[in-house]
Amino acid sequence: MTESLFWIHRDQIYAQELDIGFSTFSSGHLAWLLAIAVGCYLSGRLYRRLDERGRGNMRKVCALTILLLEAAKTIVLGLFHVNSIEFLPLHLCSVGGLATVVYAMWPQSKNWLGQLFAYAFFPTALLAVIFPSTTMYPWWNFYCLHTFVFHTLILAYFVWLFMSCEVRPNYRGLLLSSIFMVLFSIPIYCINGTFGVNYMFIGTRSDVGILAMLWDKLTPDYGRIGFTIALGCILFAVLHLFFLVYRLIGKLQDRVHSVPGE
Repeated sequence: MTESLFWIHRDQIYAQELDIGFSTFSSGHLAWLLAIAVGCYLSGRLYRRLDERGRGNMRKVCALTILLLEAAKTIVLGLFHVNSIEFLPLHLCSVGGLATVVYAMWPQSKNWLGQLFAYAFFPTALLAVIFPSTTMYPWWNFYCLHTFVFHTLILAYFVWLFMSCEVRPNYRGLLLSSIFMVLFSIPIYCINGTFGVNYMFIGTRSDVGILAMLWDKLTPDYGRIGFTIALGCILFAVLHLFFLVYRLIGKLQDRVHSVPGE
């Protein structure tokens, strides 16, 4: 039974009406968040101490790991005949995973791609681990593990860039990222409506509690378009909080680096 639960997919869980998942902010979830925070910080300290060659190798290893994770997921989907239309790389975090490959192979892209990491990929990956959409699974299920590890790698990737001051988030980056997300969401909105999928969580009611509450509140009166616009406005406000946090941390970094002997 344990082995079968490791591979079980969400559709099977719902079809069999199984109650085998975990709760948001339960002890297991909090352990994940603590491990992610510690891992990102410690790997960031290591990255900061390396020379450019060492940093490049770390970026490439991370990007390769993400590609291998996606390949493993694709193989599992095929072996267990899971409908793969909902697993296309059409979430922002999926694009973030591909962006790690681009940045690893083309570090000169940091002036614009680094800003997308700061305001598009890092915040959405952070939200994905704080409010996971995999709570219907046991925490040791393949899809749950894949989700946490995949998003952790994206989080760590940006932490490395930020802690080493390779990327300094700015307000133009916030606007660039906002425009990118709006333009990206338009075709995604249409794809969701056509195929009944939920990419970027703007297609149907989500399993994520906070998004489900917003959906239930808005869609009866304003429909899916009202929910999408409201979610975009909330995200735009959240990105300003990230901008302020980045500015504060950046000033602290500058102060530390200006101390003689540091």
